Amino acid sequence: MSDNPVYFSRYAVPNKLPGKTVSVLAHRKRRILQDKATLEQKKRLKTERIAKARKHHKFRRAESFVMNYLKAERTANRIKHTLRTTNICDTNDSTQVNQKLLLVMRHAGKKIFDETTNKIMKTLGMTHRHHTVFLENSKENQILLKVIEPFVVYGYPSIATIRELVFKKGFAIVNGKKTPIQSNTMIEEHLGDKGIICLEDIIHEIFTVGPNFDAVKGFLCSFLLSSPRDGWKNKVSVSYKRGGEYGDRGTGINDVIQRCI
Repeated sequence: MSDNPVYFSRYAVPNKLPGKTVSVLAHRKRRILQDKATLEQKKRLKTERIAKARKHHKFRRAESFVMNYLKAERTANRIKHTLRTTNICDTNDSTQVNQKLLLVMRHAGKKIFDETTNKIMKTLGMTHRHHTVFLENSKENQILLKVIEPFVVYGYPSIATIRELVFKKGFAIVNGKKTPIQSNTMIEEHLGDKGIICLEDIIHEIFTVGPNFDAVKGFLCSFLLSSPRDGWKNKVSVSYKRGGEYGDRGTGINDVIQRCI
């Protein structure tokens, strides 16, 4: 082989990278293509799974549908019995309505199949389990509570319980959205025309069931509590008067709420 530079220029391959560099680039290109193929395969498999899941219907026994209708029928029959045994036709009673305050918490019934019960729950602002609201102890509300009694616990709250609920769990409805109460300025903007400018005014209005009680209720959201810290001590499907949990607890509601805050 000659050392003449003309010889090298004659047989040189133009624009050819060294063999090692070409090997690295080839491996890189092959790896990129493999990654792309793997990604496309994952997308295809995911699409197939989603399509299969949409086509697949979970099998349910006929008994499950029947039980739901039986529960709804039992609830409807209980409501009819309650309305028959409750004196709701005495609308001419001119005695003054008891102005005591009631605190009501929906403690049971994650899913309720009875239409009437669901409508009452929605009207009172207890659409989900552990929703808690204040109600005026009027005859109308007493009738509604009798209808939904197996799903709620209620009683007479102390001012300390009201204060803890408002301070720890209080949210307001501002522009249709649930908003934490961050300052008294927010309260004054929405309730200032009614003479309510701070949290203590709200607490006082609730506790006394004052003339602006409904306005305060409309400003506040339903309180969302937790299950009692030590659990329910008795059967939730049995009334409080018979040693269970649901129904009227009187002042005992304060102890329940303290365990749920």
